[in-house]
Parts: sequence; structure tokens; C-alpha cells
Amino acid sequence: MSFAVIIITIVVSFFISQLRSMKPFRFLQSAGSNRVELSLVTTSSYMDIISHLPDDLLLRILSFNTTKDAIPTSLLSKRWRSLWTLAPGLGFEDRNHNGNYERCTKFVYKSFVSNNAPVLERFHLGLVTGYPFFALDIAQWIHLAVIRHLRELRIETRPSKQVSIALPSTLYTSETLQRLTLINCLLLDVRAHVLIPSLKTLSLKFVTCSVTDKTSLQRLLSGCPNLEELSVEQDLIDFNIVVPSLQRLHMSQQSFESRRLYVLDAPSLKYLKITDTVSWNLRQIENMPELVRAHVNIWGGDSTQRFLKALTSVRHLTLSMTTPKFVNPSGVIFNQLVHLVLCTFSGHCWDLVICMLQDSPKLRFLKLIDDELGIYLSGIDIPTGWKQPRSVPECLLHSLEAFEWFGYRGRQGEREMATYVLKNATCLKTETFSPLPTDLGEKYQMLKELASVATASASCQLFFD
Repeated sequence: MSFAVIIITIVVSFFISQLRSMKPFRFLQSAGSNRVELSLVTTSSYMDIISHLPDDLLLRILSFNTTKDAIPTSLLSKRWRSLWTLAPGLGFEDRNHNGNYERCTKFVYKSFVSNNAPVLERFHLGLVTGYPFFALDIAQWIHLAVIRHLRELRIETRPSKQVSIALPSTLYTSETLQRLTLINCLLLDVRAHVLIPSLKTLSLKFVTCSVTDKTSLQRLLSGCPNLEELSVEQDLIDFNIVVPSLQRLHMSQQSFESRRLYVLDAPSLKYLKITDTVSWNLRQIENMPELVRAHVNIWGGDSTQRFLKALTSVRHLTLSMTTPKFVNPSGVIFNQLVHLVLCTFSGHCWDLVICMLQDSPKLRFLKLIDDELGIYLSGIDIPTGWKQPRSVPECLLHSLEAFEWFGYRGRQGEREMATYVLKNATCLKTETFSPLPTDLGEKYQMLKELASVATASASCQLFFD
């Protein structure tokens, strides 16, 4: 969306909010007349700007508001009277109906009947109440939206053990759906035949599957031949992600008691983000030769070698691993890695740092993050000593240009590690240290120690935040 459209959207949204509260209106009575008129109190220049906008742009702006907020715009002028009925999107939040089930359902059904857009681009539904009788209506609303050539569907409900919403079968054969987001207490009851050829983006958050059928997710994914982006946040089922077309994947499994299994096989994947709190003995990642960027946060597990081996094609890597033990993954080389961010709140942090330096011959940027919160949550103290590698890593001799350390404390192991990098990084251009909050005396001592190190690179500049 262009900057001009954003500004116009803000202006129109302001009018919509004022219309909703009825603040911009006042009643006027002409002298000697019993006729009462409804007058809009606003800045005429804003109205002139809006009145000259093309219908396509106004409809686009209206589509970003809920249907209940868009309807009052019919009071602006004759031109706006039926404009909202052509809006290519329908959006509903039941909080607007104060928990009145009958009023909410009637409003949604009437909105479907009133909407005359040739194509329904978006249907968003947010339910904060947990009425069991909403389930059938929601399935029917989704069906009504899908048969209108729907392109984007977002359904969000409040977590509830009493409400489980089965999605209609028409959803699984939609030819036009491009984006699908399902959040909470929705039931994937996928039939044998699934084909959603246009689906590009799929987001599932705490979506359940039938107890008698645990392969629904696999069938859904296999029926999306052009899926490019997938986000999964749950801890309910075992699943396999085998999607040849997938380019972006975000996975979050945050239960420390999880024993779920999953397999990732995505040969076209370019971006990976994983937050996981379970043993990687239960996970399998393979076949990601096109991976460019990865953000990985793992708590627990000890399958270091198998996991790191799956990331060898990555160019930009942010890595946080808090594991009971660290096993140096022999034979794993990150030939493409140029940008590395390592979180060091682990009892094996120096082993991980050495491993990544030795196995990343083309590394140009290195950042270490020492997070107090992470250290507190992990319950593991940073090791006090630094054990030098047997030979100077190739990246220090030939490629590393920038070295940053956020949360530097100046402790023994940190001083030794920082000194080692500065003394051996022959191509280093900048070194930046950002200490954790401390008094000026301690900061001065840290700066003095770092400034006294004779660097291997004559052009290296020291920055101390």
C-alpha cells in the first residue's frame, strides 16, 4: 500500500470512528420551520478530498474495516449510501454485539445478503464468546464466503473445550482461496479429496484434529500444491510437513512436556523460523538445500549434530540453543553462511561459538547476544573460562568484517573470547560492544581493557555503546 493510500485510509477511518460514535452530527432547525436536518460537523476540505477519490480506492479502504464500522459511511452522502454494499470484504467481531448471539448471527447473515461485490476478497471473523451453537453458523458463513470466490479467510475463536467448529467441505476444494488463517478450537476434518490450488499462505494456531483421524493436516498440506508460506503453532498432534513448493515456514512448539513428532521436508524452503522446547530426538529436519535465512530458538534436546546439519545451506542465521549437552557436529560446514547471530545464555555457549567460527569459512558478520532474561530462564551460568580453538578459524583470517556483542559484561571468559577475535580477525572493520546496564566505573574499565587490545586489523574501529 502506497503512502498516499495509507494517509487516506487514516482519514477515512477517522470519519468512520466519528460516525460510529455519532459525535460529528448535530440537529439543525431552520428559523420559522419545523423541519429538522441532520448536519455533519467536520472539515469540508477533508470531505472534498474524499469525495474526489475513485470508487475502487474507497472500496479498498472500506474493506480494511469491520462491516459494522463500514455501514455508517452510508450517512456521508448519496454517493456513499450503497458504497459499503460493494466492499470486497466482510469482517465481524462479536464483541460489538455484547455477547448477544441472536443479534450477532442476524447481522452476519444480513450482511452476506446485502453485499453485492462480484468477488468476496476477504472474510474475517473474530469470536470472543464460546457459545456452542455458533459452530453451525460459522460453518455456514464460511460456505457462503467460499462460494463467492473467496480469496482470504481468517477465523479466530476464543479457546474453549466446549466448542469445536468443523470446517465445511467446500473449503477444501476452493479454487480461489489464497490465504487461510485458523486460530483456536477449529476442527480439521479433512475429507479424502482436498485440492486448494490457489492457496499460497496457511496459518494454523492451536487447531485440533479429529481424535479418530490424525492425518488431516497431512492431507490438507498435500492438497495445496502451490503453498508458499506456512505457520504452525500447536502441540496437539504428530505431523509431517512435506511440501515441495514451500518457501517460508514458521513453527512454534512451546510445551516443555511435548512428546510430539514431526518431520520437515521442504526442498524449496528459503526462510525458516523455529521456536521449540522439546528433545530433538523427536524431530527430523531434512532436505532444505535452498535455505537462505533461519531463526532458531531451541530449549532442551541433545541432537545438535543432526539439527545443525539441516541448516548448512543457510546464509543468515540467528541461533539460540539451550541444551543439556553440546556435541560438536563433525563434518558439518556452513559454506554459505555470512551473517551469524548467537545467543550465549547457555552452559555450552563457548563450545557453540567455537564450533560456528570453525565451520563458517565465509562468515562476514558475527553478533553475540548475552540476554539476562534468557540466562534467568535457562538457570544456567555462563562458563567463566574461554578455551581457544586449536587453530585460528578461517573466517577470522580471511572474511570477518564486523563483530558485535550485545550484553557484554567484561567477565573472564568474555574478555578472553573478545581478545581472541580482535587479535586474529585480520579483515575486521568494526567492533561494537553494548554492555548491560552497569555503573560508569565498570563501563570505563571494560572500555579500557578492550581499547588496550592490539588488533590484527589496522583499520578496525572500536565502538562502545
